[in-house]
Amino acid sequence: MTGHMVRVLNQPVIHIPLLILEPGKTEGKSVFEPTSAIDLLPTLAHVTGLENPEWCEGIVLPPFNNGNANSTRDIYVLEAKHNDGNGPFRRASVTLVKDGYKLIYYFGYEELKDIGDLVELYDIQNDPEELENLYPARKVLGDELLAEVKAKLVEVNAPYL
Repeated sequence: MTGHMVRVLNQPVIHIPLLILEPGKTEGKSVFEPTSAIDLLPTLAHVTGLENPEWCEGIVLPPFNNGNANSTRDIYVLEAKHNDGNGPFRRASVTLVKDGYKLIYYFGYEELKDIGDLVELYDIQNDPEELENLYPARKVLGDELLAEVKAKLVEVNAPYL
């Protein structure tokens, strides 16, 4: 098996624990703030005493950032392994976690050719198992979050167009 081969971005797939062991520390700390893989470089640079590169988007994770957590920031997750590495995203699963909601947008998949793009919306605070897709019932909110996802895709695809 070569790793995760799923297109879905449900919480069990994207909520991955991170352990950082600092030399000389004997106590562990649990952090429950939203974080992202883009936070690894600035955090590891900080822990090792190196400068954070200016081009880096992430933040230093708590508890290393002196308690300056940002629990309201947007978190994006992208699964797009079947794309040209030198071109725009043409097929992907994209997630935006914002304000307790999670939008998942699937586009470009052959399996969706008859129905078009697929959008799911979950209230991950009240439905952490993501059992009830709220998109049909909360279409206005879903469309606002979808517009943000599509704008982010335009931004990241721009260098390749």
